[in-house]
Parts: sequence; structure tokens; C-alpha cells
Amino acid sequence: MKKYFLIVTILTAVIISACGEKKGDAPESAQLDSTAYVYDSTGIKAQPIDDKSNFQLAYNFNKGETVRYRLSTISENMQTLTTDTSITMKLHQEVVYVFDFTPKEIDKDGVTEADIKILGVKLSANVNGEKVNFEAGKNVDSADQKRFAEFLALWNNPFSVRFNKAGEVLEVFRADKIANKFFSLRGADSLDAQTKNMVKDDMVSNVLKPIVLQLIRKMPEKQLAKDSTWTIPQPPIPMMVFQINFTNKYKINSIEKLEEDRLAVIDAGMDYNVTGDTKYEERGVVYNFKKPVSTGEGTIYFNIDKGRIQKSKTKSYTEMFFTFDANTPQGKQKGSRKETVANTSILEML
Repeated sequence: MKKYFLIVTILTAVIISACGEKKGDAPESAQLDSTAYVYDSTGIKAQPIDDKSNFQLAYNFNKGETVRYRLSTISENMQTLTTDTSITMKLHQEVVYVFDFTPKEIDKDGVTEADIKILGVKLSANVNGEKVNFEAGKNVDSADQKRFAEFLALWNNPFSVRFNKAGEVLEVFRADKIANKFFSLRGADSLDAQTKNMVKDDMVSNVLKPIVLQLIRKMPEKQLAKDSTWTIPQPPIPMMVFQINFTNKYKINSIEKLEEDRLAVIDAGMDYNVTGDTKYEERGVVYNFKKPVSTGEGTIYFNIDKGRIQKSKTKSYTEMFFTFDANTPQGKQKGSRKETVANTSILEML
């Protein structure tokens, strides 16, 4: 059952987990204009062209070039627990990152090492009608010091990534300063080295790498053209008592012209397979699970001529449900729990 509740923890952690600056502290750098956080969820308006040429979707940044991006993540989570009564929890959360991406080294094989510096982070959330707002660089009351540490640790603290021309992320590293700032803001400097390393590794896996994987997506190492298709299997994901095997599917739907550059407009989708028993018993409680339902779709605009993602918008939806039956001192208790999770990610080159 711990696996089931992990999803809820991840979605709500950013609201309840961190720490800000004390009121009156000076911001570490000039604050971004508020318009920097206004994302555009529409597609790129470009001109379709009749291009029958072959090409490879290879990343091709220039050493020392700085490219600015905005990544917006929108999450909707609803849980309903039904026993004698019904309790519903609703979460709507939007997190917007603005960051600079700067390649530092590119070797002869096209492996790139780059820095990512998050210049701004803004959070808005609504949890059952209670609103939460945060923006890095704005003063926060000292009573909120342990609420936004995750974001303040990222803010103006560069980390690094290595990837090859096909978009395979080889390493996400240089996260020590981010982790140390997080511990300082949380008042957790006294933690032992092993615990600190575990927390740092968790931040790399669950915070930094998901940001990187929106910017650097794996592409096929072969020649492509309009209507080309390919698939990329993903590592299995545990969910409740099940294991889900996802396969991402892609098709180049069209070639379009944006100013002087060609864009490959890629339709994204997914297939999945669920394995695992639907019945589970623990401490006298019998759970009956329904297999999760999941969907995913999106559009990726890859700039063929500049060798980078120009924009992308992807969406996923998962629905989970189980019933439980328990013998208690008060008699037999029955109930059910349903959870839906919808996530949207929008990456824009600014």
C-alpha cells in the first residue's frame, strides 16, 4: 500500500515541504518580470511546407550559447475516500520555471555538458479551496520558512547535465549546492552524510531530472521524414499493487516553417500494459484493486535546423480505484478509494 500513497506524497510535497527567506532578506538577483511566468498553452503558428527530405532529429547547441526556456507544469489531483461518509480532496497546482541553458563543453562525438540555471520559480496552488502562492525573490514571512525550501534551493543555483546528440541523458550532476541550501533552509544541517546523500539523490531523480527530460528528449538515431514513426519503451513504474510498462509512441505529423527554420511537428502518445494481482490482504484488511487506466498525448516541435526542441505540450491522465473490507472492533467496515491524476507540461523557448 505504500506505493499507492507515494503518488499523493509527490504531488503535495511541493506545497508542504519547503522554506523561504526570512522577511527582509535581499533577493539573490534581479527578479523576473511577472510576464515571464505567463505560459502559452497553444501550438506554434507556423507554415506547413511540402518537405520530403530525410533528416535526423539531433541536438546541436553551440558552446557558450545561452538559451532561455520556460517550463510550466499543471497538476490536477482528486481523491475520494468513501466509507460511511465520503471525503474528497482536490488539488490544483501550477509551477512555472524560467531557466537559462548554457552548453559548456561539446566533445568530438557530440556529447554536450551544459549548465542549467533556474532564474525564477512561481507556484500557485489550491488545496480544497485553500490558496497557496510563492515566487522566488519575493520576501516570505519567517513563519513560512519551512514551506518553500525545494524551490529556493533551486533558485539561482546552477546544476549540470550531460547528454548525447540523440538526447540520451547520461548524467545530471553538480547538485551539491542545491542540496546544501535545502538542508540549510530546512534547518537540517545536522543530518548525517548518508541521509544527506539519499536526499540529494532523491532531488536529482525527482526534481532536477524531470526538468531536464522536458528539454532533452530522446530521439531515434536514424534518418527520418514526414510520417516517420518510432517507439521508446520506458522503465516499469510501480503503482499500487501493480506494475505498469509504458511505451511512448511518436509520429512526425508535418514539417512546418518558422521564419527560416524547419520544425518537425511530432505527435506523441503511449501504450501501456498492467501486471499484478487485483487482490491484496494486509493486517486483516482485504483490498480489491481495479487495474489503473492511463492515457498520454502531446505535441513536440523539434527545430530541425537549430537542433533543439522549440516547444512542447504533453498531457497524462491516470485513474486508480480500490475497495477494502475490514473486520474492526466496531464490526465490518467497507469502503473505497478513487484517485485521478492529470498532469500537463508546457516547454517554451523564449
